[in-house]
Amino acid sequence: MRTRKITCFLTAFFALTISFTACQSSKSGGRKKLSVLTYEKKRGSRSGSASQGQYSARRKERGRPSSGAKTSSAGKSPAASRGRSADATADATKVIEAARSYIGTPYRYGGTTRRGMDCSGLLCTSFQVVNISLPRPSYEQAEYGREVRLRDVQPGDLVFFSDKKIGNKVTHVGMVTVVNGRGEVTFIHASTSRGVTEDNLYKEYYQKIFVKAVRPF
Repeated sequence: MRTRKITCFLTAFFALTISFTACQSSKSGGRKKLSVLTYEKKRGSRSGSASQGQYSARRKERGRPSSGAKTSSAGKSPAASRGRSADATADATKVIEAARSYIGTPYRYGGTTRRGMDCSGLLCTSFQVVNISLPRPSYEQAEYGREVRLRDVQPGDLVFFSDKKIGNKVTHVGMVTVVNGRGEVTFIHASTSRGVTEDNLYKEYYQKIFVKAVRPF
């Protein structure tokens, strides 16, 4: 009887020992798995931070101008800042050259050819080289463009005159060809007595009948 009790006790003791060992092993394994999972999360976090940092660096690098790139601080060309674009200046030069090619052509009322032309006909024909169609009458040409002060005229500007006998109504037109300063402005026109010619705008005669100046470009 005593031997049976001892045997039962030992059996129970060994069973308890095995159960306790298994439990400890299970807990230890769980801790290891938890530690590995925590490590992976931390590693992934570091990797993600590093990738984000590299991405940000690449974005900054793309946004940074290259060392050879040049940027302009001015939004307008030098010609534009002076009040007339480079294209307008080039067009004015072409029109002046065209008008000067008619110097010596006799005056002819209503004419637009080398056989003869009047003042507004000279300008209509000359402006065709830059594909600009001016109105035919001089008084209508006076409304084509922006009015400028006499002291501010530039080559290519149109200048208008009147017959003082009938007031300030525009009856004659010419085009500025050269500006050498105040008092030295040359314009081309078709004179009734001399045909197509150039004169000084500041001559007393023209100053008396001068009406306005217009910039067509």
